Amino acid sequence: MWPLVAGVSLMGAAIAEEADARWVELAATDAAAWYGKTGSGRVTNVDGKKGNGYAYVYQLEDKKKHTYSYGQVVVLLESCPKGYGYVYYNDTQGQYVNKGQFVRFGDTVVDALGSAACASWDSETGKRSRVEAEGTWKVVATAKGTGNRFSLKTDTVRKAPYDGQQALHVLFAFEDVTADTTDYGEFVVPLADCRRGYGTVHELDFSGQQVSKSDFVLDGNSVISAIAANMCAYN
Repeated sequence: MWPLVAGVSLMGAAIAEEADARWVELAATDAAAWYGKTGSGRVTNVDGKKGNGYAYVYQLEDKKKHTYSYGQVVVLLESCPKGYGYVYYNDTQGQYVNKGQFVRFGDTVVDALGSAACASWDSETGKRSRVEAEGTWKVVATAKGTGNRFSLKTDTVRKAPYDGQQALHVLFAFEDVTADTTDYGEFVVPLADCRRGYGTVHELDFSGQQVSKSDFVLDGNSVISAIAANMCAYN
């Protein structure tokens, strides 16, 4: 998810000074580190809706240039109990800059930034908006040659309408082994396609917009057929 957070470098950089107890390290790579400002968390309004988001001030350290840049992280509160959503990056004046997908308790930088917002909100309310069970990610397909992996988050499987018919929905992760990145989305398979043994897998982003679609046969040898077979097992 590194490319998704690269956009924060658009925010004004300052000459680096040593971080102190006022900043909590949230995530780090060889090239950069992200910190949250202690006490900056607050419930906020997003898109004109009252109290539907949570924001905090962050500091991004460029380890090679020895500079810091600043901005705000915002998540929608509905993402916290659901377990996934978007991290929105604003500048210090609250203007939108970029966004990235996050999954609570995940391993990416964006996961850490979004999860920190939810944890801070939980601390304020005194309630745990989501409890994460262990072993909920299941690797269902590995691409030959590249070793890239698709995993399904089994505790997110649900039945809900899609395009006028009942369908199975599940959160997925795609790991690019060479690039060392993880991307997320939602797979959707109509229940009718599962029952007849062939059909279409729809890929959606976290806004519910279709990104792509692929045909499958449950006895097929393709990666998408393996994904569909694992999903249809929940039918």
